Amino acid sequence: MNIQSAGYAHSRLRGFTLIELLVVISIIGLLSTLAVVSLNNARAKARDARRLSDLKAIQTAIEIYRDDNNDYVPNLAVNNKWVDTIAGMNSGTDIYLPAGAPVDPDPTRAVGQPNEAKSYVYCVSTDLTFYLMHANLEVSPPASGLSGALNPVTYPGGSCVNVAGSVDPATVICDGNLNFCLGRL
Repeated sequence: MNIQSAGYAHSRLRGFTLIELLVVISIIGLLSTLAVVSLNNARAKARDARRLSDLKAIQTAIEIYRDDNNDYVPNLAVNNKWVDTIAGMNSGTDIYLPAGAPVDPDPTRAVGQPNEAKSYVYCVSTDLTFYLMHANLEVSPPASGLSGALNPVTYPGGSCVNVAGSVDPATVICDGNLNFCLGRL
C-alpha cells in the first residue's frame, strides 16, 4: 500500500509539460484575438447606429424648424462649420436641438484628425428650401426601409459644411450604402 500511495503522490507533484502549457497559451491567445475582433466590429456597428440616430434627430429638428420658419431650412453659420450651423437653430426661446449639434462618435473625425473629411456634412440649397445631411458609415448600411435613404444622388447645388468647414457639394455622394444621406431635395 505504501508503494501505491507514494506513486500517487509522485504523479500529483509532476506538473504540466512544456507542450501542454504551449497548447493552453495558444488556445487562450486565439480566443482573445477572436474576442477583440468581435468587439471592434461591435463598436463600429454601435458608432453607425449612433450616426443614423443623430441624423434622424437633426432631420426631425430641421423639419420642425421649417414649420416655424415658412418652409425655410437653417442657413450655414457665418464661419461655415457643422457645429455652429446646426447649433444655430437654437436661438432665443426656439430650441430645436436641446443638446446642441451632435458630433461624429469616431474621434478620428474631429477637426485636424486624419478622417475629418468623413465627419457629418450638412448641405443647404441657395434658396434655403432644401437640405441634405450626410454621414459615412463604417461597416453596415442601414436596414432596408429606413425612411429618407436617397439612392444614387449627388447634391445638385448650394453649400455644404462639415466639422472643419466648407465642403464641395460635388463630393457629397449618397449611394444608400456606407454613404448615407437624409434630407429634402
